Amino acid sequence: MKKLTFKLASGIIVLALAIGGCGLKKMQKKYSTVKYETKPEVLETHGGKINVSVKGAFPAKYFIKKATIEFTPVLKWNDGSYTCKSITLAGEKIQGGTVIKYKEGGSFEWSDVIPYKPEMNASELVVNAVAKKGKKSVALGEVKLADGVIYTSERVGKDEDVFLADHGYQKEVIITEKASVYFDYNSSNLSMTQKLNKLEANQALRKKVEDFLAKNWKIKSIDIPAWASPEGEEAYNADLSKKRAEAAQKYIESYIKDLDTKIAKSLKKKYNEVKRAYTINAEAKGEDFDGFMKEIEKSNLKDKQAIINVIRSQPDKARREQEIKNMSVVYAEVEAILEPLRRAEITVNCYEPKFTDEKIAQLATTHPDSLKPEELLYAATLTEDLNAKLNIYKSGTKIYADNWKFWNNAGYILLNQKNLQEATTYIEKANALSPNNPVVLGNMGVIASWNKQFDKAKEYYEKAQSGVNVNYNLGILKIREGDYNGAMSLFGSTTCRYNIGLVQTLLGKYNDAVNTLNCVKPQTAEVYYLLAVVGARSNNTTLMYDNLKKAIEKDPSLKAVAKEDREFLKYFNATDFQNIVK
Repeated sequence: MKKLTFKLASGIIVLALAIGGCGLKKMQKKYSTVKYETKPEVLETHGGKINVSVKGAFPAKYFIKKATIEFTPVLKWNDGSYTCKSITLAGEKIQGGTVIKYKEGGSFEWSDVIPYKPEMNASELVVNAVAKKGKKSVALGEVKLADGVIYTSERVGKDEDVFLADHGYQKEVIITEKASVYFDYNSSNLSMTQKLNKLEANQALRKKVEDFLAKNWKIKSIDIPAWASPEGEEAYNADLSKKRAEAAQKYIESYIKDLDTKIAKSLKKKYNEVKRAYTINAEAKGEDFDGFMKEIEKSNLKDKQAIINVIRSQPDKARREQEIKNMSVVYAEVEAILEPLRRAEITVNCYEPKFTDEKIAQLATTHPDSLKPEELLYAATLTEDLNAKLNIYKSGTKIYADNWKFWNNAGYILLNQKNLQEATTYIEKANALSPNNPVVLGNMGVIASWNKQFDKAKEYYEKAQSGVNVNYNLGILKIREGDYNGAMSLFGSTTCRYNIGLVQTLLGKYNDAVNTLNCVKPQTAEVYYLLAVVGARSNNTTLMYDNLKKAIEKDPSLKAVAKEDREFLKYFNATDFQNIVK
């Protein structure tokens, strides 16, 4: 009896296992009836991430009640793979997981975010679900969920705005020297023995004017306003100031004539050949009442407020002039204030001599050390040759080693030449010489961005905003984040730039993208390639093939790229496509 019981129990266990195994085998056999829908059908990266979702549907009477399925998609490529997150699907008699009923069937949803790597470009998303019941398991078979990865969002161009320090050179610079000559009370006779004219300070100023004129620079103008002190009669003072202006004018004209005569003699030329042409603006300013009142207010006169009140309270100019005259008799300090008002001011404006542009350009390459910093910086703007510009800026870093502009501008040229390594050396030196300089910080941001240090680049750009416009560069960082509308907002009214065309492509604005990319100068391989992508996306095969050919002509390495680029997936087997990429 015991033997019979044992055999019966063993038989039941074997039968149970057989039935269980049979259930899994049935699920395996009918696995083709399970349907998967993946979005997107071809994976695509945005902001360095691949978002993917799968909907699965099980038919009725498929999912046995005591079974589970482990659903674990894997992104596979040559020599590598990325395992996505798993979910458990469960029969209705299993606790935990997403329940799929036997009689009715059911569905599930799965999603994940895959961190993008370039090696994922030629890949496939697959799943080999495993069904389990008790201790038994069976692989249901590999199913391809999606192709991938479209990585056009990673095709960000290096067309950031880079920042050049202003040369500061002015083609026309007016240099000014001024001095005053003084007159005695009621006199228009100019004498250098007059008390105020003999003062060392006043003599020194006149000497500066005379030496300035002796440089023989081209004179722009000479201005000579003259005044009288305000204690006399108004009409008389107007005439007196006119005569004082004329006296000062004669003094300057005589001095310049003597200089030009000596120059003519030294050059063995006639006076008329060397005499300077200039204009003198002599102006009678009348009495200087405002100047008098300012000096009174600044003075230490004991009764100055009373004096000011008396003068301002007079009903007319004649009474006011008489009060000033009376006070000059009573107060010696008032007379001391009136004396320097009896004057003519001489202002000489001359053009600073400048090299011609041709001479500056010549010296920049032959004797750069003979040019001032601003002249040497300006010289670089006189040529379109980037290497010539770079040589000028580099010479400046040697001659004016502490001038940050030469270091920055050399780095600027190197960035335009896409020479990141050497540019970094120059820009970092500029940053050391001029910390927190917006121009340099903007370029530091570009360097950080090209080094894929995007957070650091953003920090530099935000600091640079106080002095330069970095919106375009910040917009490029928005592309990296996958925020394409944010990028377009920052691009503003900028046009004809590669990265604008890229964003328009990513937003599906294909006509706008074509217009933008067609006006980008120069038309590079990356521009043609992106136009080909637009053609593929918009089913414009003429646009696609024409530009793909041009791209590969400029950069033959793009042939292998296009061959695996999922942007062209539906054309992979087309004869015209194969003829281009083979």
